[in-house]
Amino acid sequence: MMRSKVIYEKTFPPMEMPTDEEIEEMNLSVDENAMRLSFDELMRKLNKDVVYVVIPGREAKAKTFIRNAIAVSELYELDIKIKHHFSHISATYSFDCGGCMKYLLDLIKMADDITFFRPSEGHDIVITLDFYTHAEYRNGHKMNP
Repeated sequence: MMRSKVIYEKTFPPMEMPTDEEIEEMNLSVDENAMRLSFDELMRKLNKDVVYVVIPGREAKAKTFIRNAIAVSELYELDIKIKHHFSHISATYSFDCGGCMKYLLDLIKMADDITFFRPSEGHDIVITLDFYTHAEYRNGHKMNP
């Protein structure tokens, strides 16, 4: 079982840090039931009956996705972490709210999935773009991409 591997990461100076009270409040909201399984047990449970199938031609396109993700980060000084998972590449951007975000459009169009969420610390927004190199089938049903 392959765990994800960080293949690129860069952060820029933060604009504002959370207060100690905000951090403590975040720590109190951790689900105790989720902590019962070890990471390896949880991954075994999640990956039971999962099959990954290589998507032809996607490995080369993944390199372009990575290059473009890094270029956007550098040009607009967005914090980024790019991870290689068994089935996909994920590019996670962290930044504060802003107006026009046209600079992300081409990269979003390349992605197979996009997730927005509020981070637990630091920035206002986190966006993760996933680019799949393998199709994921769980119990015979295609899950991703």
